[in-house]
This record gives sequence, structure tokens and C-alpha cells, in this order.
Amino acid sequence: MKDNDEIICNCLQVTRGEIIEAIKTKGLTLVDEVGDETEAGTGCSSCHGDIEEILKEING
Repeated sequence: MKDNDEIICNCLQVTRGEIIEAIKTKGLTLVDEVGDETEAGTGCSSCHGDIEEILKEING
């Protein structure tokens, strides 16, 4: 199991747990939707790949 306290978005200090919660509660399917809800990926966008992986883990 991965650590929910892991920082995924270093620019805005958004954690794996925050991203997972947003995906599950809001039914998110796109990196841009995660950014709208959590601000993750809206800085330099280097975490987009990690966000995409989390989306795949949650949504299959």
C-alpha cells in the first residue's frame, strides 16, 4: 500500500491522499479535473504522470 501522506504535487504540496479523496468523492477521471479540485498539477505540471497513475489505480 502506498503512503497517502506522500507529496505528489511538489509545487503546491498536494498529497496522494488528497488526490485519492477528490477522485473518489467527485468521480474524477481526468488530470485537469484533479487540478480543478485540488490544484495538483497546476504549477509546473511535472506530476501529471503520477496523477494519471493514481486515476488508473482508483478508476481501473
